Amino acid sequence: MGDDRYLMTIKWPDAWREILAWTAGGACILLLCLIATFPYGMLQARVVTELARATGMDVRVVDWAVGFPLGLEWRNITLSKPNWTPIQLAALQAQLGVMNALSGTLGLDVVAKLNEPSSPTGLAKGTVTAASLSFAGPVSIKGQVQQVDLSKLLRRYVTRGTLNGEFSHRVESGQTTLSAMKGEGTWTAVATDLAIDQIPLGNGRILSLAFSRVSAGLACRDLRCDVIRLEGDGIDGSFTGEGFITLQQPMQHSQLNLTVTVIPGPGFASKAGTLGLPSLPPGTPMTVKIIGTLAQARIAL
Repeated sequence: MGDDRYLMTIKWPDAWREILAWTAGGACILLLCLIATFPYGMLQARVVTELARATGMDVRVVDWAVGFPLGLEWRNITLSKPNWTPIQLAALQAQLGVMNALSGTLGLDVVAKLNEPSSPTGLAKGTVTAASLSFAGPVSIKGQVQQVDLSKLLRRYVTRGTLNGEFSHRVESGQTTLSAMKGEGTWTAVATDLAIDQIPLGNGRILSLAFSRVSAGLACRDLRCDVIRLEGDGIDGSFTGEGFITLQQPMQHSQLNLTVTVIPGPGFASKAGTLGLPSLPPGTPMTVKIIGTLAQARIAL
């Protein structure tokens, strides 16, 4: 009797190892079939289309390839628009969640690289989740921006500056047009060592400003984004702001309605005289309105 129990304890581990081996083998075959038959072409076309829709720009990709196990990689991407300086991305990667794909939902880990792929700076990364592969249901995005050189993104207005930020947003459907978009989210950003040029004041006057730090935060619901934080300081002074942005398509046409209180510093005082601006003593508050579109914002004194 004791010998039978001893024999059973010897056979069970062998049986479990065989069961686990067959299970693992079946899972590997299923994964390989999914990798081989997944519609990468449709996925890459959809990602490029959504990128163009979100930015309002023409998106051109020099080359793309399939990554392992379920991923896509683009090289040398150009975002361009008439009267705008093109934005160059060194690489864009999208990794598909295997378990999401098996369940019929979408999970993408996206990394955009402004600099060379091996560089630790100039990154924007995030996660996109959707209730279906067709974006028919709710879509959520969450991510962050790390050490992005603003002079490469906004070279028309910014000559120097480094951006870091975080974002989280959810919309009811990825197939909805911007004019009918329903959703909410928060966006925060901090720019350091910022130099802004080509700020139009009217009558041909152009202002340039420098700040050591600028921070901003938006709380968005549907087509309106309220400013929950807007402040900065530097040699040209400090400022705080409030207001809202009304989103429009393309994004550059979104309308600004901001009220900013500026406390001039020594740097601003030296510029005011040459631009015909009120010569206020350093430390004297001044309120201005920023109106117009994101592409052509105007300052009203």
